Amino acid sequence: MVCAPVNRTIAGIGKFPVNYFWLAAIFLVAFSLVAVLPVSSSAQSFEELYLVTSPTAGILPHGGYLFYGGIGPESSLLFGVKIGFHDRLMLGATFGIQEFIGRGKITVNNRPGFQVRLRMLEESEKNPAMAIGIDTQGENRYLDDEERYERKSKGFFAVISKNYRSIRDISFHCGINYSLETRDEKGLNAFCGTAVEVFPGMSILVDYNAAFDDNDSAVLTHRTRGRGYLDTGIRFDYMDNLRIKILFKDLLNNYIPEGGVARTVEIFYVNYF
Repeated sequence: MVCAPVNRTIAGIGKFPVNYFWLAAIFLVAFSLVAVLPVSSSAQSFEELYLVTSPTAGILPHGGYLFYGGIGPESSLLFGVKIGFHDRLMLGATFGIQEFIGRGKITVNNRPGFQVRLRMLEESEKNPAMAIGIDTQGENRYLDDEERYERKSKGFFAVISKNYRSIRDISFHCGINYSLETRDEKGLNAFCGTAVEVFPGMSILVDYNAAFDDNDSAVLTHRTRGRGYLDTGIRFDYMDNLRIKILFKDLLNNYIPEGGVARTVEIFYVNYF
C-alpha cells in the first residue's frame, strides 16, 4: 500500500510537507558546502560516467582507476571499481549488500555486476561522443525468483553525449539499451538526461529512464506503473579527483512495491597508475 505524503507542523513554518522540507534543507546544505569547501580547479575534474543511473559516453583516461561507494534505501550498499585503457575502453565490476545497517541478516547480492564501455566516436565541436557497452548491475536487491534486479540493469547499451559551454557547462545524453533480465519482459528501452553546472564544482543532474522493458501490466511480476523513472540529484567535484552525489530517485512514483522518493549518496574517487 502506498501512503500519501503526510503534512506536519514544523515550528516557525506551519503546515508544510515534510518530504519537501527535508529536500529544501538538503539543498541549503549543498549550497553551504559549495561556499566553504574547495572545489575542483577545472569545471569537470573527470568525465561524467553516469548521470544518476544512466550511462554516458564518458570514459576514464588511460591508466585511470575509479573507486565507487554508495548507500541507498534499506541500508543498501554498492561498491565498485573501474579502470580506463587507451582513452577508449573502460572495464568495471560492482557488488551490492542489502540491510547492512540495523538488525537481522545482511544480504549480499548473489551475483556481481560487470561493466564494459568502448568509446566509438570522440566528441567534436559539431558532433557528440558515442559509446557502446554492457552493464549488468541493476538497482537495489537482486530477486532470485524473478532473475532480475528491482530496477533492471541496462544490459547492452549505446549512448551519445554532447557538452556545451557558455557561462556554465551543460551536457546532454541520450541512449538506448537492451537489458539481459528478460524472464518477465524484454525489448528495447530508452534513456536521456542532462547535467547543468550551477557553480564551479556543483551541478544539477536530471535523468529519465523510460523503462519500456518493465511496464506491461499484463505480466504478473511487472513492477512499474508505466511512467518511467525520473531521477535527479546534485553533484559536487572537489580537488580534481573526488566526486560526491546526493540523488533523489523515482520522482514519478513509478515503482509499485514501494512508494516515495528513494534517497542515495554516492562517493567517487579517481586516480592514475
